Formats: sequence, C-alpha cells, structure tokens
Amino acid sequence: MFLVILLNNIKQKYINSAVLLLAASVIVKIISAVYKIPLTSFIGATGRGYFNTAYNLYMPLHAVIMGAFPVALTHLISKYREKGDPEKVYKLKKGAAILFFCVGLAGMALMLLAATPYANAVSSPKSVPAICAMAPAVFFSAAAALNRSFAEGHMNMAPTSVGQIIEAAFKMIFGLLFSKYVMGALYTVYLETGQVLGTVCSSEQQALSCIYPFTSAAAVGGAAVGALLCWIYCSAYVRVKYASAYPAVKGSVSPEIKEILSFSLPIILSTLIQSLSSFLDNASIQYCLSLCDQQELRFAYQQCLKIGNTAESDTVTYIYGLFSSANDLKMLFPGFTMALGVAAVPALTAAYESGRRVYLSSLINSIFKYTSLIAFAGGFYLSLHAKELLEILYGGSNYDIVLGCFDLVKLYGYTMLFFCLSGAVVFSVQAIGCAAKSIPSFIIAAVIRVGLNFLLVSDARFNIYGAAFSDIAAYAVILVCNLHILSKYAGVKYSFAQMLFKPFLCSILSYFLTIFTYNALFEFNNGFTSFVVSSLIYVIILTFLIIVSKTVEFSELKILQHCKKTA
Repeated sequence: MFLVILLNNIKQKYINSAVLLLAASVIVKIISAVYKIPLTSFIGATGRGYFNTAYNLYMPLHAVIMGAFPVALTHLISKYREKGDPEKVYKLKKGAAILFFCVGLAGMALMLLAATPYANAVSSPKSVPAICAMAPAVFFSAAAALNRSFAEGHMNMAPTSVGQIIEAAFKMIFGLLFSKYVMGALYTVYLETGQVLGTVCSSEQQALSCIYPFTSAAAVGGAAVGALLCWIYCSAYVRVKYASAYPAVKGSVSPEIKEILSFSLPIILSTLIQSLSSFLDNASIQYCLSLCDQQELRFAYQQCLKIGNTAESDTVTYIYGLFSSANDLKMLFPGFTMALGVAAVPALTAAYESGRRVYLSSLINSIFKYTSLIAFAGGFYLSLHAKELLEILYGGSNYDIVLGCFDLVKLYGYTMLFFCLSGAVVFSVQAIGCAAKSIPSFIIAAVIRVGLNFLLVSDARFNIYGAAFSDIAAYAVILVCNLHILSKYAGVKYSFAQMLFKPFLCSILSYFLTIFTYNALFEFNNGFTSFVVSSLIYVIILTFLIIVSKTVEFSELKILQHCKKTA
C-alpha cells in the first residue's frame, strides 16, 4: 500500500507540473505563431535567414544555460529537499547565483566576439547586426534560469510556465515594434534619398537587401527585452515565495559550486555536443547551399524567388530562410513534449533516488506514452494540413514561403516521433545521473548530420530536403541509444505496445479516416472552411480512438482533479 501511495504521489506531482508546462507551451506557441506572421511580412524569407543565423549561434550557449546547469540545480535542490536539509538548499542557490552570473557574462562576450567570424564562415556576413543584438539575451536567460530551476527543484513550475509566456509575449511586442520602426525609417529614407545608411541603391530590390539585416537585428532585440522581463519576474517570484523558507546561512559556498559543477559536467558535455551538432548542422546547411550550382538552385525555387523579389546575391540566405520557416512548424510539437521532459526531471530523480525501479519504469512509460501520442497525433495532423497551416501563417503576405515549405513540412510531420521522443528520453537519462553515457550518441549523430549535409545539401537536386533527411537520421540514433541507456543502467522495462503502438495506431487511423470521411461527405470551395471541418473530423476520430483503445486512461486523468498546488 505504501508503494502505491508513493508512486501515485510522484505521478500526481509530475502530471500537475507537466499539465502546467504544457498549457504554457501552447500559449507560447500561439504567441510565436502570431508573432511570426507580421514579422515575416516585415523582413521576408531573406530576413528570416538572418534572424535564424543569429539564433543558430545563440542556441548552443542557451542550451548549456537552460539544459545543463538548471538540470543539475533542479536535481540537487530536489535531492536535498527530500533529505530535509534547508541550509544545503540555501547554499546551493547562493553558489548557483555566482555560477549562473559568470556563465551568462561569458556567453554574452563569446557571442559578441564570434559574431563576425561566424557570419563570414556561413556565407552570411549581413547577419552580424542580428547576432550582436541577440547577445544580451544570453546573460538575461542565465539569470532567469537560476530562479526557474530553483523552483523546479520544488516541483513548482509556475516561474518556468509564466516566465516563458512573459518572455514570448514581450519578445513579440518589442520585436514587432522595433522591426516595424526600423523598416519604416530606413525605407522612408531610401524613398527620399535613394540610399540606405549611406549605400546608394539603384532599385527597391537592392534597398530591401540592405534593409533586411537591420530589421532582423531589431526583431532579435525584442528577444533580449523579453528575456530581461522574464528574469525580473522569476527573480521576484522566487524571492517572495521561498525567502522565508531558507534563511541566510553564513559560510563558503565553494563546496556547493563544486557539487553543481560536478553534477553538471557530464550534462554540459552531452549538451555541448548535442548543441554543437545542431550548430554544425545549421552552419553546414548554409555552407553547403553555397556549394550548390547556384543557377540550378535558383531554377528550383524560381517561383518563390520571383514572388519574394529576392536579389540574386541573397539566394542562399533566402532558401535557408525557407528552411527556417519549415522548422518553425517542425518544432511546434517538440516544444510541447519538452514540457513533459522538463517536468519529469524532479519526479524521475525522486523515483530513482528511492531505489524502486518498478516506480521508475511505470513513470517513464507514462511519460513516453503521452510524448508519443503528442508526436504521432500532432505529426500526422501537421502532414494532413501542412498547406492550410502555412497559408494561415504566410498566405496573406509571403505566399512564396507556402510554396517553398509545403513538402518539407509534410515530411517533418510524418517523422515527428524522432524529434519529440528523443528529447524526453534525453531528459530522463539526465535525471537519473547518466548524462555522460549519452555523449557517444550525440557524437555519432553529429557526424551523421554533417556528413549527410555535405553529401545531400550540396547537391541542388536535394538542397534543404537533404538537411531534413540528415536531421531525421541523427535524431533516430539519439533516440535508440538513450532508450538503451535507460534500460541498461536504470533497469527500465518498456511497454512498447502502450508506449508506441497504441499512439501510432490511433493517429494513423485518424489520418486516413479523416481523408476518407471528408472526401465522402464534404466538398467546400472555401479553403479555411475545409481546414476547420477536416480538423474537427480528425480531433473527433482521434479522441474516440484513444478512449476506446485505452491509450489515455481516465484513472490517470482523474489524478488531476485531486492535485494540490505543489510548493
């Protein structure tokens, strides 16, 4: 009876945390979608290329800040809370504050120093302003991560959830304001003088080519403001919520810093390798696109380039911008499932530290089942409605993106499981202290990614589709290897029927039954009406199937009704 109560308590806290993060993730994704519609109309696919080049350099630093040190701090806070040691918890937070400050400052400096060399290396020298505008966000994200991870160690996801909403909302507000102002100001000067910041422009196409780097930088500046406001909120929340629970303790915090670093080191290594893999992947895509036969590449995208009024010199950046736009939809559902992974860390740590492997297996199977359900259901839905979703996002202002991304988004939808489940599995491996054992899988994945990019992306026949295939192969390797690590070192027993087969069956049946039902019963001339009706059919069929097949069990959902707010 004690075992059942303990297991239910862990699951109860996990589900409560996961639902909160999932809800926040949905809101953030909606904000992000709303943000990118007008943003893309200001900066176009070419501007999106500069925008994402800045993010490509930012993300490895962000991954260490958000994915290594916070996981370590969350794990240690959870561990010493369970032991009832408030003095240790206070010292851990104090030591982490010093550590996060130094890491944030170093990351910001590194990004500023690397801006020009990196932009030149990926054949995108006009990306330098956007990269420099992004640099302060590294420091602000580190400061916010300290408070987020401290609260997560208490299984309190409020700062993480609300913080990311604040960050996304103000990134949208200030990003749009800044980019619209810069676009308007520079374009007005061009109309009056025929120049953009001192450069004489003989045509509108040339003027836009000069303006886009600065509108992209202005948009990225909004991200830095959002990160700053997120830090202010998270810091105030944690101070008010937990200051009285952990009174100040005198003494050196060097042992605590060493403990955080000791636990973080394997996570840092695995995160760095994974991030460098993504970094090299994106950098090699841009570089390999520049190796393509440019005439053949322009011919493949001639309609898109014509609609986008793109200068010949911006072809590679433009096509990379198309790839980035497709990735926005690809990362939609992994963004949701990441919430499951983040919420899982303290719950899995508690289950693992208790030494009860049955509990751990049960919790992991539950996490992976819902991750797979989101991946399969969301992925097939994305493939089913790829064109309609792209038209909603970009049809009014950038139809070239719809034409250029449609098939790529469909491909990502069919293979969504690899992108979603691999993240949840890696978080689980880190939660049980086996992050170092993930490193070989990341190295192999990185080699596969870069190797396939040079083989496929540099061939104009494949171009950005080659990047998609390399991405899929790399994530598949990471997924399989880390599932093996959990099984071997934590004794996890998988129920593949519950974890994979049922979610897949429900989703693929919903996909084909939706197509059959819509074609048999409906025929609308209005594209949006067709999209809404088809979506409703898909949701109804999917809901029916997951209930009938018991893929989602009411006993698990019922826990939510009795969840108390976690402190």
